[in-house]
Amino acid sequence: MFIFPIGASTLFWVGVCMAALLYRYIYENGISSIGLGSHRIKVPGPPGLPFVGNLLDLRKGHARTLGRWTKKYGGIFRIAVGTREAVMLSSHKAVSETLVQKGQAFASRPEFKLWHGVFLKAIEDDAPSTIGTSPMDNRINVFRRHLTAQTASVRARRYNHFISRRLFRYINLLAQTAKSSKAEDLGFHMWTTTTGLSTEMLFGAPCDETIIRKISEVELLVFRQRSLGQPIHDYVPAVGLYEKFLIATATPLDPIYRVLGLAEKIRSFNSAEEKAKVLRDIEAAYCKDLGRELHERCEQGDIMPSQLGDLIRVYGMQLTPKDEFRIATSLVGSGMGIGTLMSWLAPKLASSPDIQEKAYDAIKAVYGNEVPDPYETDRVEYIKALGLELGRFYASARLGFSRETLGDVEINGYKIPAGTFIILNSYSINHDPERYDEPEEFAPERWMDGHYGRLDGKEAKLGVPHVNHGAGRRGCVGVPYVNKIIYATILMLCYHFRLERGALDADGMSKVFPSFRQIREMSHEVDAIGDQCSELDPQAIPLAAGIKLTPRDPDSLARWLEDAPSTLDQFDEPDLSVKAAGET
Repeated sequence: MFIFPIGASTLFWVGVCMAALLYRYIYENGISSIGLGSHRIKVPGPPGLPFVGNLLDLRKGHARTLGRWTKKYGGIFRIAVGTREAVMLSSHKAVSETLVQKGQAFASRPEFKLWHGVFLKAIEDDAPSTIGTSPMDNRINVFRRHLTAQTASVRARRYNHFISRRLFRYINLLAQTAKSSKAEDLGFHMWTTTTGLSTEMLFGAPCDETIIRKISEVELLVFRQRSLGQPIHDYVPAVGLYEKFLIATATPLDPIYRVLGLAEKIRSFNSAEEKAKVLRDIEAAYCKDLGRELHERCEQGDIMPSQLGDLIRVYGMQLTPKDEFRIATSLVGSGMGIGTLMSWLAPKLASSPDIQEKAYDAIKAVYGNEVPDPYETDRVEYIKALGLELGRFYASARLGFSRETLGDVEINGYKIPAGTFIILNSYSINHDPERYDEPEEFAPERWMDGHYGRLDGKEAKLGVPHVNHGAGRRGCVGVPYVNKIIYATILMLCYHFRLERGALDADGMSKVFPSFRQIREMSHEVDAIGDQCSELDPQAIPLAAGIKLTPRDPDSLARWLEDAPSTLDQFDEPDLSVKAAGET
């Protein structure tokens, strides 16, 4: 085997070059750029290391590490994500004191190189970011007002046409799965139902199975681009310099790098960026195709309700193509979080027959021998409570969308400067023992009979029940529809089926959707932290779970599937009497 002889002088000059690059960077950007300067934010927090800050601890798992720091430093503390300082909100009190009481100061969003600089701009340099991830400006305020009006309770039935058809497809898919004697994972059933619904509500037309499968998988992968501290060279400039040096010298020094085992690593440096660009290309393609089809229908006089179509018909030329693209990329995957919660709930129910039976008995107590109506969202209290506890306990968005302060603000005597990176630690907040007694117990009863989060007493229903959908000025504008879909999918699942855990065979594991969940099967405890695919993902995607479905009453299920097109609200035709926001 040929081995390139590496002389001491060669290694010396390589070291000199790297040191020179680092010196130049520090000279131009200051000592704080490598994490050695004084803290700009004086809030207490865990000590960090030069260059990497607290990243090494965070890479052990967000929920575990941040939970440990919350116990030590309280609900508001400082961390360093590489050389970037941030303030972490980790308790309900902290959220109240910041995002709620001083909401305007915390209403903006920070920008990240991978997301805003690579993913969003993969198509064109001035491609707009999504409504949810954009820094605050007047245009974002306008979009949010329009979308909030579209989902207002007075228009609650406007998009039932799409909900009815997706619910029918959901139960039919579960019924087909129940015919098998083998356990199957239900991720495909959940995510394609909820992401398919968000896509059809957005563009106003049914989508075929192929496109919905693609959108569901891509949107899950897109969300993973927002992981805190990834890729590391975006947060640690010294690593970025090191990588740039290796890339620049890859050709002349290739024999040396081969001996040192660096050749493959050099080729992988830009893998995160390349993956982001590929995902953006795919997302942009289907958003533009579906948007173009919507425009053609609108020009032909189509009045089918849809979120984007309603805005186009009401505001016309006030919406630029980039505005429409921003709205489309913001909402196309908005059902993903619901699908994630349902993908946690299915194995939780399968491992908890007592919860299943409580849910079924509660439905029967209200409806007797009648089939329940999925749109009567206040009828079965236990189902509504089950949905609330699902969002609290499993907190699909473990790290909520980050904020950035618009101006200097003082909290508990600490000055937080303008432009500060604010991280919402949703999991710790939703498990805050000051807000929820026995927070590690999955207990729907904490939301029933006048209780509002606590089992040991009744409190006034103030604020949001949990922060899985955010809070304050930039909270999710679609919460009414989120709650509506969660209620309907839980209700129909618990009414029609029994769920039982079972091991996936090789064939079953190979069909798990999406494929990155095929790591292993989750435990029967359905542990919110230990049973997620990655403890570094901002969205807690559950591992695979084998589930056997058994119809509670096969004849009743068959009748429902036969009758649903005539009994589900607006299955065949939308109710056009419910006007869109701005229509007269």
